Amino acid sequence: MPPGGPRRTPALVDLHVHSTCSCDGASSIAEYARQAAALGAVEVGFCEHLDLDRRDRTYNYLNPVWYAQELATAQAVSNGVCLRRGVEVTYQARLEGELRTWLAGHAWDYVVVSVHLMDYPDGWALVSEPSALGAYFATHSQRQAYLPYFEEVCRAARSGLGDVLGHMDVVKRYGVRQYGPFDPAAFGEEIRAVLRAAIDGGVGLEINTSGLRQSPGEPYPALTVLRWYRELGGEVLTIGSDAHQARDLGAGIAEALAMVRQAGFRAIATFEERQIRWIDV
Repeated sequence: MPPGGPRRTPALVDLHVHSTCSCDGASSIAEYARQAAALGAVEVGFCEHLDLDRRDRTYNYLNPVWYAQELATAQAVSNGVCLRRGVEVTYQARLEGELRTWLAGHAWDYVVVSVHLMDYPDGWALVSEPSALGAYFATHSQRQAYLPYFEEVCRAARSGLGDVLGHMDVVKRYGVRQYGPFDPAAFGEEIRAVLRAAIDGGVGLEINTSGLRQSPGEPYPALTVLRWYRELGGEVLTIGSDAHQARDLGAGIAEALAMVRQAGFRAIATFEERQIRWIDV
């Protein structure tokens, strides 16, 4: 079991939600705080989007001052629920320097680094936009579609920008519609390279439960990849619903905790000022 830090028993902890401080969030931080209190949650982590590609409609939307103010106001109505200040970086290798500079100018409890935008050899697509991505998938093999994605995720893991690697196989979200259920063994070498890079760099792995509500019907990633992560020596796991509205807060967390135990882990992680805090499962 990982050493260090105060330990707690299992409770509702959701470390990946988006409020109206993100371009695509539908609920305020205060609305999340009230919902968290109603659910008996002990900790909610906000992962507001940081996007620095000018082609992205969410380019430079995040306002850290407003974000901090919203968090402070919401804490007063949270009934003691701990609200964490996180950020979800849209990683792109060519923007790594800009991302590093931006992050260094602000204080965070934790940084999630995710791949949302793919620069394919013959075009680009947002992983979260089904139209452009679906069109790309329809004219390319699964290997052509998924391999560049996993290569970019590996670069994200090696970058040292984040504390946690977000939804590391989210490319399957719309890919399953074209190629069928995702078999991680088909990309076993690439996925293990990602996991090794994360472990070597001290970067945790997120279990993102939004996939349970979406086409794959399973988290990002699912049990097989969690087992590989443990076999390779991985220890740091976080769990998040990727809620974009307060009613989805905590969705799938119980299922993810069961998966954590099934994979042989005995604790999950949360963060405070970039330091790990362990929660026994």
